Amino acid sequence: MCKRFRGIFLAVIAAAAAGAFVWLAFFAPTGRVFQLYDRVRETVVFSAPIETGDKLRLEIEHSFEHIPWYEFYTVRDDGQFNLDAIAVAGYGAGIPAEMDVPTRIEDGLVWMENINSVFPYFTWITSATYMKGLQINGKEVFDFRSLPDASRIKGEIITKRGYLTGDRP
Repeated sequence: MCKRFRGIFLAVIAAAAAGAFVWLAFFAPTGRVFQLYDRVRETVVFSAPIETGDKLRLEIEHSFEHIPWYEFYTVRDDGQFNLDAIAVAGYGAGIPAEMDVPTRIEDGLVWMENINSVFPYFTWITSATYMKGLQINGKEVFDFRSLPDASRIKGEIITKRGYLTGDRP
């Protein structure tokens, strides 16, 4: 009976070890990346490691007013984006004016803060003229003007899985 029990015990240990290996190799979360994906060409145009609390800043030029427009986001625990603030060098012509958030004017920009709108992902049709840069934690990481005009881009956070998949950030 002892030999039989030992054989079953070793088989269970071997199955558990194999299961753990498969989980770590192919399914275990290995990190998250922020990814810009061209929805028409079905290609990744930019990817960078991202963590909870990281700050994104999107710079745009208003297409009619030709004034700077900035959007500030924070990465949430759940992998979504919290719109913290908008800063724009003007008002009117499609610029939010009656938002129920703290608003101030500083250095020629109208700041709307504590917006707290959540976005699971971004979808943009880019402009080679008016959509400018993307910063992560104060560092310029992508220039939208490098894309063809009217590119259909999706920005989202992807959880990478598996230490042996070659799919790590």
